[in-house]
Amino acid sequence: MDSRKPIQQQYFTRDREGVFRTNEGFDTVAKSDGLDSAFIKTTLNPFCVYKAPKELMGRNEENVALYPESLVVFHADNGDMVLSRSCYVGADFTGQRSASFTHQFVVPKERKEAFLREPERILQIDSFQSAYDIREGKVLPELDDIGYNKAVRSRSIDRTELLLSRLGIDQIRYQQLVYAVMASVANKKKNYIVLDTDVTDSAELAKDLLDLIYRSIPYSTRRHLGFMTFSSEPEGKQGLHIVFVEKGGIRQPDRNVEREHLFDFSNQRFINTELPAQEHFLLDTIWKQRHTLDQLDPLFEFIEEALQGTHNQAAVKVQTYYDLHTLYEIEQGNEALYEANRDAALQGIISYVNAETVGSKVRLNQLFVSLLRRDLMNGDFLPSSDYVKYLLQYFAFADEGVKSLLNSCFIILISRAANRSEEGMSEAAQIFDQLLGRDSLFDSVMSGLYTQQAGTAERYVAYRMAKAVTVNALMEEIRFWIQHGESIVQQRFFANEVLKKVKKLLQTDSVHKRLEAANVLYRYFDELPERSGKQQYEDFCGQLKLEIRLDLLDTLQPGNLEFEDIVQLGFMLEKVDQELNSHLDKRQKQTVHLLSTIYKVLLMSKREDSELVKAIDRLDTLDLERIQEYLKKLLFTRVGPEHFSKIAYAFYRPSLGHASGYEAEFDYYGLLEYISSTTHGSHTIYDFLVWSAEDTRFLNMRQVMDANYKAAVSKYFDNHDPRAFRDKEVKQKLLATPNESFVTFFKAVKLRQSGKLVRFAVKNRRKLVRSGLVIAALVILLVVFRNPISMMIAYLGPAPVIVVEALPAEATASTVTLQASANNADPEIKLYVNEQLIGSGKISTTVDLQDGVNVFEFKAVNRGGKSSEVIKKQVSYAMPAPIVTIEATPDTTRNSSIQLKVGAADIHDPSPTIFINGQAVGQTSVSKSVELKTGENIIEIKAANKQGKMSEPILKKIKYEK
Repeated sequence: MDSRKPIQQQYFTRDREGVFRTNEGFDTVAKSDGLDSAFIKTTLNPFCVYKAPKELMGRNEENVALYPESLVVFHADNGDMVLSRSCYVGADFTGQRSASFTHQFVVPKERKEAFLREPERILQIDSFQSAYDIREGKVLPELDDIGYNKAVRSRSIDRTELLLSRLGIDQIRYQQLVYAVMASVANKKKNYIVLDTDVTDSAELAKDLLDLIYRSIPYSTRRHLGFMTFSSEPEGKQGLHIVFVEKGGIRQPDRNVEREHLFDFSNQRFINTELPAQEHFLLDTIWKQRHTLDQLDPLFEFIEEALQGTHNQAAVKVQTYYDLHTLYEIEQGNEALYEANRDAALQGIISYVNAETVGSKVRLNQLFVSLLRRDLMNGDFLPSSDYVKYLLQYFAFADEGVKSLLNSCFIILISRAANRSEEGMSEAAQIFDQLLGRDSLFDSVMSGLYTQQAGTAERYVAYRMAKAVTVNALMEEIRFWIQHGESIVQQRFFANEVLKKVKKLLQTDSVHKRLEAANVLYRYFDELPERSGKQQYEDFCGQLKLEIRLDLLDTLQPGNLEFEDIVQLGFMLEKVDQELNSHLDKRQKQTVHLLSTIYKVLLMSKREDSELVKAIDRLDTLDLERIQEYLKKLLFTRVGPEHFSKIAYAFYRPSLGHASGYEAEFDYYGLLEYISSTTHGSHTIYDFLVWSAEDTRFLNMRQVMDANYKAAVSKYFDNHDPRAFRDKEVKQKLLATPNESFVTFFKAVKLRQSGKLVRFAVKNRRKLVRSGLVIAALVILLVVFRNPISMMIAYLGPAPVIVVEALPAEATASTVTLQASANNADPEIKLYVNEQLIGSGKISTTVDLQDGVNVFEFKAVNRGGKSSEVIKKQVSYAMPAPIVTIEATPDTTRNSSIQLKVGAADIHDPSPTIFINGQAVGQTSVSKSVELKTGENIIEIKAANKQGKMSEPILKKIKYEK
């Protein structure tokens, strides 16, 4: 005996005693030492049953040779295979009939493969024992092998046809039988077969039919298949897939049987045996090879290799065998089968090959490569989207050689699609699009395509560029090529394509949109070399920046620009470089000069005033007038403190300034009229007057109000605003000016705008003051003596006393009622809460509580102005947080986004705000799509009411699997 695990044996019958019992009865009477007692009791003994034929028992047949033997084969839970034969024993040791003897071989799972590959080692065993003398002992030897009849291996055509004819099995019925057997392993249904034969011959004919069936099914099905060659009635034991039942042994109707597959040849009754409505090429092949079933072994070997590492449940599905049979036929040269459905063939290969198994599944790998080469040789072949998808899936785990082939394959297919017709690039782009998720592959294919067919690569760049219809899309497209095709970005054709797209984006009827696009693109190209770390892009970006500015200047009309438009032009006006200047004609230079000056005025800072004055001084009269008209138009709707300094330059007169000896002179009166007319009905003109008091352009060398400016302001008040100082707010604002010279001037204007009586009072101030003191004393005496008691109490009496009703230390409701009263409920005493007047005498008011500690301070004040002691009360309130509800979502998804449905409710706020990952997404109830990243995503959901109370965050964990 070699080192392999030995085969174990067991005898089971009725005897004086057994291994597990000391009295007579059915029991294991002998066993090999290697068999575990528990295994025997739970696994082997339940199958040690023989149910004698009812036909023979009914006629009291005494010839034991006429009773059919029952061969049982099943696979135990531990993987071992049990070969069992039970036979009828005419009389036992007591002379009683109806005894049986069972002999079982237990083949270790490590050794059963040889039996599965050679069915005769199972079906033609000639070493089964039919009797045993217990006096020989209870221990059976362990075996190295089991004896069987090797002569049965060869099967003649005549013998096969004779068997099928005798059993009444034609092609359809045989194919149904084979299909049902294969399916039963996966669907756990049983196949009950009733042969139309004499009961004496039934078991042997069952073995002959099983031999045919066994050789017709793949090895993976054989590893699970269990059968019984004879039973007098249906047998429902687990592990049995085929049970041959005695003729007449199945009652009608029998619901248990009708749920299974029934082949009752004696009554021509067949249940659940119809084949599915599809092609059955595998069954056709099996039928054709029924005389020489050994020729199916190469197919089964192919299936075996393909199923390595496959889950058991998938490995025993009939459809799996159908798919692999198709691949086998293609491997054997059936080109028509492949051409009928290329995608399905590639999908089939992908289904059974992965990174762990690609090295061991040589035939599938070779088949994939041969099919790929075949398609590349076919100049008319263009791939479908699914075809490319399967190539990419294979690329993910292919070895370097196959990856190189696939790389070349993509180049050829893209080129073939692109050059097929004028519209071919859209088909080629679809292939490219599928490569985008694999950056290194895309880069390699694009590089190879540009090397081999530069024109096709350039057409693809143009095709993608044409789809960039917005500025952001163009920038994304440039970023894409910088990432995936650095060598392409440096080519002249790429710059030309970008330039064409830039020009197209700048061709819009809206001046504002054109300038906005130019601004964004210019700044993008200006920052690109440094941001990308690629200084080699300097020339590329420099040319584009120049073209953007030249293109704008061809159509730019300063008179048509708005304030926002000038701001957008900062990229061109902040600094006019020499390169741009060298490409400008006279008109363009003048336009740039005018716009540059306007831009500096609009965006200048205080420290740039002197430089701006020098620039304006260099302008001729015509240019200065044009610029100032532009400024008046641009600032017409923007007159306010932030623009006062800029507006002043619209009224600057350099020649006047030089003549007067000042640093600069302004058309002050025109400036005031402009501000007044553009802001009519507001107080902006007064804001300007106050602002000018601190600006040197409106002051002389002694920092007092400029005489010319004073005259202009005086004229303005006389002509346009003669009643200004009769407005209390205006008067207060102007007289609060931080420059004393301005205040003095404004007081003079105020007096001038006052009535005659006021002017008289000012002129006779001293006399009127003395008379007023006398009159005031008399008035006080009259008031006091008119109501002496109440006034005395109010002014001389004690301070009032306030009484506050008790408040809860901790409130359960969101409001609280405050109640307080003054002593004697005096209706003249005013009651305050937190410095706010609530009422007089007695108050009762309900207030909302805030989250946390709420402090209330009560006091009373009488007519004389005396205050009571301040009484402080505190009420704590724990504001409940909003309640968040979330509709159930899956823990795992294959979608790149998930729809979250969230609701929020709060007693303080009918519309609480909902936050997802810190971002407010709506109120009360929202449905929000959330993008997912590969792997586990943690989504935080919470809500807040208008008082700021935030709920506890709810974390949703969702796993995204591509």
